[in-house]
Amino acid sequence: MLLPKLISTPRFHSNKFLNVLIIGALASVTCPSFAAETTVVAGVAVATPVSTLSPNDKVGPVSLRDDTVAQVLDILQKWTGKTVLRPQALPPNLYTLNLPVGATRAEALLAIETLLNLNGVAVIQQGDRFLKVVPNNVAKSESPSLIMESTLNLPSSGRVASKIFVLKHANGQEVVAQIASMLNATLATPPVYFGRNNAILVTDSIMNLQKIETLLNQLDRPQLDVVATKMYSLKHAIATDIVNKLTTLLRSPAQTAGAPFRLSTGTSFTADERTNRIILIGSADQHSFFDNLIETLDATADPNTMTDVIFLRHANATEVATLLTQLITGQTKATTTATGGRAAATGTNRNSTPATNNAAPAAAAANASATQNGADEFSSMTTVLADIRSNSIVVSGTKDDLRLLRQLIDKVDVVLPQVRVEVVIAEVTLKDEDTSGIKALGLDVSSGKLIGVSSTFGGGTLAGNGSAFATLAAGNDLTGIIALSTTPTKTDTRILSVPTITTTHNKEATIFVGESRPVITGTQSTAGTSGLVSSSTVSQRDIGIQLKVLPLIGKDGSVQMQVTQQVEDILGQVTLDGNLQPIIGRRSTDSFVSAKSGEIIVLGGLQRTQSLNDANRLGPIPFLGDLLGSSTKSTTRTELVIFMRPYVLNNSAVDNINAINRINATPIGEEVKKVINPSPAEPVNK
Repeated sequence: MLLPKLISTPRFHSNKFLNVLIIGALASVTCPSFAAETTVVAGVAVATPVSTLSPNDKVGPVSLRDDTVAQVLDILQKWTGKTVLRPQALPPNLYTLNLPVGATRAEALLAIETLLNLNGVAVIQQGDRFLKVVPNNVAKSESPSLIMESTLNLPSSGRVASKIFVLKHANGQEVVAQIASMLNATLATPPVYFGRNNAILVTDSIMNLQKIETLLNQLDRPQLDVVATKMYSLKHAIATDIVNKLTTLLRSPAQTAGAPFRLSTGTSFTADERTNRIILIGSADQHSFFDNLIETLDATADPNTMTDVIFLRHANATEVATLLTQLITGQTKATTTATGGRAAATGTNRNSTPATNNAAPAAAAANASATQNGADEFSSMTTVLADIRSNSIVVSGTKDDLRLLRQLIDKVDVVLPQVRVEVVIAEVTLKDEDTSGIKALGLDVSSGKLIGVSSTFGGGTLAGNGSAFATLAAGNDLTGIIALSTTPTKTDTRILSVPTITTTHNKEATIFVGESRPVITGTQSTAGTSGLVSSSTVSQRDIGIQLKVLPLIGKDGSVQMQVTQQVEDILGQVTLDGNLQPIIGRRSTDSFVSAKSGEIIVLGGLQRTQSLNDANRLGPIPFLGDLLGSSTKSTTRTELVIFMRPYVLNNSAVDNINAINRINATPIGEEVKKVINPSPAEPVNK
């Protein structure tokens, strides 16, 4: 590509035909200071005639109607006296032109050249004897002139040239976007922006360059005549924080469909950290707006976070702290996922480890600049710690965090419902025709609940059925209802244990009836002076009846219980390392039953079979007595039947009726009542 050459064109004045002026929009712009210095020169043609032809000669009249470009170029060659050089292909347009009789040569050449330019054809002066005619999109590369002076001093024409406009105040990028639509589209040459110098290079006709220069002379001006500076000294807030808030409020794009709030051109606000002041530069008519806004933002504010201690009345501090920490952590993870992981950079270190040494908190919030996302969400500054010593929760966070934590703790820190479970463990000896202990006792059991009985049996009696039995069962002692003997007998049924346990919702309770025996759990041999010496490891083994109950208490008074039964008894003995060890038999079941408060549950199925040998000796000599006497073998089947009655406690005097009845049945009942319920006249002696 050829480099543009510098030219200096002499001023040419004409006050006659076809003066080319600036576009109408620019004609309305006034600039007194600039008008006094520069005057737009009337237009002349690029194609000047040879010296032998006078520009003032009359050449009219001229009338062209739908003529070809070749005919127009012939006229151009005739009026200039120069040879026209042209390429093979030019825009195939038809030309129409009417000139009056008094038109001069200069005016006619300007009209012809303008008409060619409007049809995408440019005329370039090539020395003194030639004119070069090319399409407009080629003219830009055919050595256009680079104009260094003002284009307003040049004759207005269609000659293609380049000019650099250096801007002092306006933004070059904004100017490029605005003037792009003003350029000649056939040249297809967009402006070039030079960011380092804030300058733009424009290639176009002299006429368009004059329009652009006139426009930039009006726009490229300092705005200091309407700019005022104001300082704001802050009392409570930090200057940098206020500036960040102002930027978010006034500079960020609008998030809604409405038009965004916009400041006037040249408005800026800067924080002076040394003096904690805000420097505002902008139009004076905006000062009242900033006065009110900054005064509102520069208000006293409570600390971002605070710490409080919440004492628990019923719940366990460690369990509550663990629950709250899991809730806060889960909410934070959900928020992070929903926002595409943006919260990952502001991770929070929450610690719910109990503070066992004077509740000294060991964890703190990891992100001090977190924001509250919503009224029902925890911030990332929330910390929860348990103090075991005082059974309290130490919490830290924003006001909303503490409010949410107090609401949750109030709902969790409640008295859990309690249940008293009365148990009767009976052993029933089964006959050959009995398939179970429940059948042997004549019990009417449905879904594990006792709904009626009508039978008598060895060791006890049961009576009642239907609603009458339910009424009987509601307020009486369980052993009284089933009327079983509580002492061992030789009859078919005997009571093994009558325990009563009290526990809370979802808290397992255990009943054990039996004995503890030493059992060898390991043997070790070591070398001694007299040979190997054996030593055994002995531990205590509980052998008997174990009952575990895990209750779930409903709001309607119903009780669901997971009942685990395990029975271990000694079946015989075996010698291990010279020591007799018991042979332990085990029977176990795992049930899940549901009943209302006061209903009786019957569990059975734990059977055992024993074989017995009975010898009838004759004579004092054992061998002869066994040989001559008679012997019998018998098999005995037994089954454990467990009666359970859950009774939901509601913290009223009715809950104690059963216990008082049991106390009254003891020989020391009256003495106990005096201790636990003394009258005002009879104080308890301590």
